[in-house]
Amino acid sequence: TECFGNPSTTYKLGREAKAAVDKARGQIAKALGCQPDEVYFTSCGPEGDNWALISGARYMRRRGKHIISSAVEHDAVRKSLDFLEKEGYEITRLQPDGTGAIPLEAVRAALRPDTILVSLMMVNNETGTVNDIAAVARMLKAENSIALLHTDAVQGFLKVPFSAKTLGADMITISGHKIHAPKGIGALYIRSGLKLPPYILGGGQERGMRAGTEATPQIAAFGTAAEI
Repeated sequence: TECFGNPSTTYKLGREAKAAVDKARGQIAKALGCQPDEVYFTSCGPEGDNWALISGARYMRRRGKHIISSAVEHDAVRKSLDFLEKEGYEITRLQPDGTGAIPLEAVRAALRPDTILVSLMMVNNETGTVNDIAAVARMLKAENSIALLHTDAVQGFLKVPFSAKTLGADMITISGHKIHAPKGIGALYIRSGLKLPPYILGGGQERGMRAGTEATPQIAAFGTAAEI
């Protein structure tokens, strides 16, 4: 609350706020095992899921319209997929096995040349089941798939050991309040080089990808929580 200036401005209070945002971005990047410019702040986990799925699908639509996910994803993923289905995308919703996990072979069997996106949560928010996202990433690479890989890691961030680099996902959703930061702050990791279309149009915040004055206090608290 000491940095109440607008981080997008150049006056003194704004510069102080920007420094706080930049510091937090670095803290989150360190916790994720990625570069700071791969971290984009959001208001919550569902926003990150919406952003990843809708922008990811639109980015890839000239190469296909088939998406693979599961029947046991978070509502933010399920409803984003319902929205995309109405836009003409074809969704394959895989069923979990007896342990609640999504079998790797089921993902492989569902792959098609026009599969453009795979979205599977890292840790299920209802059952706690952990999916091996790194194995899915390796399989997609081995199959020479064009598909982007997204994971909702809201329940897994700083609980299940992983880094963005070793995980191999193109997009990772995380949320602040799951690690005791305030509610109303999250982040989306977008792999460097992946040029998704902007999610919210307006100002140049979040490198032109998400317009709107940054919530500096929440962002700073998120960064601190990621270090504790």
